[in-house]
Amino acid sequence: RHPRLLDVVTRIMEEPPVLFQDMALLKPPHIGREKPWHQDHAYFDLPLETLVMGAWIALDEATTENGCMIIVPGSHRQGPVVHFKRRDWQICDTQVNNQRAVAVPLEPGGTLLFHSLIHHGTPTNNSGLRRRAVQFHYRPQSS
Repeated sequence: RHPRLLDVVTRIMEEPPVLFQDMALLKPPHIGREKPWHQDHAYFDLPLETLVMGAWIALDEATTENGCMIIVPGSHRQGPVVHFKRRDWQICDTQVNNQRAVAVPLEPGGTLLFHSLIHHGTPTNNSGLRRRAVQFHYRPQSS
């Protein structure tokens, strides 16, 4: 509900956003598991053409060692892809262009805004540092 966050999401969506999901994301030191490649939209009961935005906010420093977000820029343009039940509900590893993957380390309070169809995941936390984050998903008011 922070006005600056809602202002940015409103400008991108070109209409008022509605928060429809919030999540706490925890990766304890040494045992925080990976979240394989996926698209968040695969988990929603919304029409595929609905613009959904995620806001991933680091509560602790998020680094490549403790499991920061990894994204494939531009992958949302491919549209929805099939997800399979493997290590998790995920995109098949061979269907993701890892050569273009980019890690997104964040300081506490840092925020990554992303399209719900972007290919992304987080690696295992092999460090001695915890990694906590919150994530919010917004849809347009008209959907």
